[in-house]
Amino acid sequence: MKIGVIGAGATGLTAASDLVRDGHEVTVLEGADELGGLAGSLTVQGTPLERYYHHVFRTDRDVIGLVEELGLAEKLRFHKTTTGIYHDGVMHDFSTPADMLRFPPLSLLERIRFGASSAALKAIRRGERLGDRRALAWVRRWAGRRATEVIWEPLLIGKFGARAPEISMAWLWARVHFRTFELGYLDGGFDQVYTGLLRSVQEHGGKVEFGKRLASIAQPDPAGPVEVRTEDGARYEYDKVLVTVPQPAFAQATGAPADDVLHRNEYLGATCFVLECDRSVIPYYWLNVNDPASPFLAVVEHTRLVPPAEYGGRHVVYVGNYVPRDDWRFTTDPAELLEQYVPWLRRLNPDFDLSWVQDWHFSRAPFAQPVVTPEYRASIPPHETSMPGVVLATMSQVYPQDRGQNYAVAMARRVVQQYFR
Repeated sequence: MKIGVIGAGATGLTAASDLVRDGHEVTVLEGADELGGLAGSLTVQGTPLERYYHHVFRTDRDVIGLVEELGLAEKLRFHKTTTGIYHDGVMHDFSTPADMLRFPPLSLLERIRFGASSAALKAIRRGERLGDRRALAWVRRWAGRRATEVIWEPLLIGKFGARAPEISMAWLWARVHFRTFELGYLDGGFDQVYTGLLRSVQEHGGKVEFGKRLASIAQPDPAGPVEVRTEDGARYEYDKVLVTVPQPAFAQATGAPADDVLHRNEYLGATCFVLECDRSVIPYYWLNVNDPASPFLAVVEHTRLVPPAEYGGRHVVYVGNYVPRDDWRFTTDPAELLEQYVPWLRRLNPDFDLSWVQDWHFSRAPFAQPVVTPEYRASIPPHETSMPGVVLATMSQVYPQDRGQNYAVAMARRVVQQYFR
């Protein structure tokens, strides 16, 4: 068949690679000028680095399998990492169960209760059954009010803002259940996965076209070809199309009515600074900023995972957020936004000065984080669409996960097997 794939992220490229190997004629249309979608990369001192922090867990079998298929297994290294929580003006170690049992803001009994509730989430096999429960209500009951107030509530508010009380427990279960204390990172960056997939597509006769942002998609005759138009005015016809762009973008491209299921799920945008510093900023790989007044959710010092030598001696620090697209942190000029972040970075490290930042990069994505409420599951669209020739494989369909390279790869392979073979 002649197949179009919309989007060159993890889902689109994995599917395209599998489809061309099956003998199909495949063209991937990507709206941006780079591969990877939310796993796209920039360059720091000559080394590719993800625009938004990325790592894999030992439980991420699908993406690990893909790394092996691409001949990159020897570059995937797992590291013991350090985590901290900033609470009430103090940073606390929170890397291991022992750290959690010593966590000073909670009493010994409160720590034990928190640990027991977390262990229970690890033990629950099918967390989807928690989908109709609200996360904050669940953790208040099982982890305790104080642990919720200090740990869980600030994290949920930092991530979802005013929507935090509505978040489904299935979402929080997925965050805890599949996490491992060791994190994997690919020496030289995950860009190698996407360039490897691109090479696979091209070597088997497929094509990838950049700057082809989806404008419309239609199938006037259910037995006829699918028509795809891009914003630059180009027009394409395919026997079948796999769409991997965010659900709202697909809804707009199809002209779906306002009450269609495609419009029901809500997404937050993502903003992320990559700071190239001449020294370390925080003593952890990952620091959760558990202060509702903070303008950012987390600080991730990537070079606590990978040596600074990989980036010309620069200490690479991410400062990330999930916010509504009309939020000031999404709309403010990046240089001004960084200035507004400086006082908060100084709270984490009193010596911090903007002169430490030798260079910086800023990225924003409009549809990066689904708001997973108890009603969310009922609003997930099926892979089959109203057009017989169009299949949808998008972020919302990896529930109870919400995104991630591993789940994108798994979905791509499942959809190819089910709808294109």
